[in-house]
Amino acid sequence: MQQQTYIQIKNEQISIVIKSYRTSKHLKIYFKANVLYLSKPQYVSVKRAMEYVEMHKDEIYKMYIKLKDSEDTKTKKWVNGETFPIKGEEYVIDIQKIHNANEINLRIDNNKKEVHISYPDNLSEESKKYNIDKGIKQLLKNQTNMLLHEKVPYWSKVTNIPYKLFKVNDATSRYGSCVPSTNILHFSSRLIMLPEDKIDAVVVHELCHMVYPNHSKDFYNLVRKYIPNYDEINKWLKKNGKIILF
Repeated sequence: MQQQTYIQIKNEQISIVIKSYRTSKHLKIYFKANVLYLSKPQYVSVKRAMEYVEMHKDEIYKMYIKLKDSEDTKTKKWVNGETFPIKGEEYVIDIQKIHNANEINLRIDNNKKEVHISYPDNLSEESKKYNIDKGIKQLLKNQTNMLLHEKVPYWSKVTNIPYKLFKVNDATSRYGSCVPSTNILHFSSRLIMLPEDKIDAVVVHELCHMVYPNHSKDFYNLVRKYIPNYDEINKWLKKNGKIILF
């Protein structure tokens, strides 16, 4: 079971994801990207969990600022030679300033493993970054959508788990989610940045939630039936979650 909320500490509004586990014995807080995760035993109420967060807000704030500063140093500047992951491989940024151009253009060259970017020469650095970020997000969404049109029907057939449709959004705190009552799957547009075996694992994970809308032993056993090395992949996804941020 999972709930989302936020806490205001000084001038920072920090998103919180609260997860309840039957096997948990203690409250635990940790950050993934800039989102605070709070895991708790099922018998602990959300109110009690938030009181725990309040008690530790000074510690949380220090963790958040340190993480935020660390992430700021990894923010893409969109300059020649930077790299960007596509299907787990490093693509090199090739960027050009075009005189009298009217718009930003983006193109992925899978043969040369390059991301080509061109932009008008009259853009300020701030406007350039904002618009390239926006364009890259749309490019990722399109690429992920195309890939999932292959992956989701394939794994639905393999697992014999039906779904109604899937949607792609720009989520950075989770790779996927689902609504079993509507048979709708949701996936992050950043999936295309991951190695394909990790993408497969995310798709199977969400499909299996159609059968078990929880993280029970039966759920994980079903996932492992189709992705035998799921535990290893799950550890990789948790450890490398930052690669989808920019």
